[in-house]
Amino acid sequence: MVARTPRLRLPALALCASLFGLALVAAPAAPADALTAADVSAASAVTADALPTVQVNGVVWAQKIVGDTVYVGGSFTTAQPAGAAAGVGTVSRTNLLAYDLNTGALKTAFVPVTNGQVRAITASPDGSQIWVAGDFNQVNGLSRPFVAALDPTTGAPTSFRIVPNAPVYGIAISGSTVFFGGNFTAVNSTTRTRAASVSTSGTLLPFAPAVPDQTVRAVVVSPDGSKVVLGGSFTSLNGSTSSGQASARSARPPARPCRSRWRTASGTTARRPRS
Repeated sequence: MVARTPRLRLPALALCASLFGLALVAAPAAPADALTAADVSAASAVTADALPTVQVNGVVWAQKIVGDTVYVGGSFTTAQPAGAAAGVGTVSRTNLLAYDLNTGALKTAFVPVTNGQVRAITASPDGSQIWVAGDFNQVNGLSRPFVAALDPTTGAPTSFRIVPNAPVYGIAISGSTVFFGGNFTAVNSTTRTRAASVSTSGTLLPFAPAVPDQTVRAVVVSPDGSKVVLGGSFTSLNGSTSSGQASARSARPPARPCRSRWRTASGTTARRPRS
């Protein structure tokens, strides 16, 4: 069965693409005589299953899958079961909710409340904490300026607290380091120009790329943790021209391969190539 995309989500998808400076490009179709039996077999193996999920009365900006749970952030105030008529089964959900990946059913215990929209969601490597970022400065009535760590079951904010001086739009975690970007110029009263990192305990780290104009809206960390990719509407990074996308080294470069000298059969020495 082919999953149908609700009409309301299409404009949001287009908006997200324009904000991040990305383009959705269709790959050219291969000539019919170029297709092999393997191509046909692979294509026929791709299927799609409908997953009715909860309806919201606003916009969803981000989702994150952790195990069998999907965490959702955006700008909305209510949720109701898939296909329900207006006003039927409506419950309060303020900018955050969670649903079951297999059934699409709302997770009833996860009920955090933020006082502004949520723009990004990620999770700790072990799934023990959910991290959110956006335009809010409170979670469940507690001061959490623009970034918060939440209990994955209840959504209650943890003790983690940092203070960027403006909204955060992108967030990613690598090990015990949280990288984030947005429109701020300081974190914990220390200069950080639109990109920064902290430890999971809230300690500000040396990572400080300078993004002098516009906004960082997306953050991705390489699998080995050595590079951080920033996306947004900026035009330069650390003085170099980088329109909309750039990478920076994290504070944790990977170990370099060992190099050593070795003796050849003729008695001369040579440098062993890097492995």
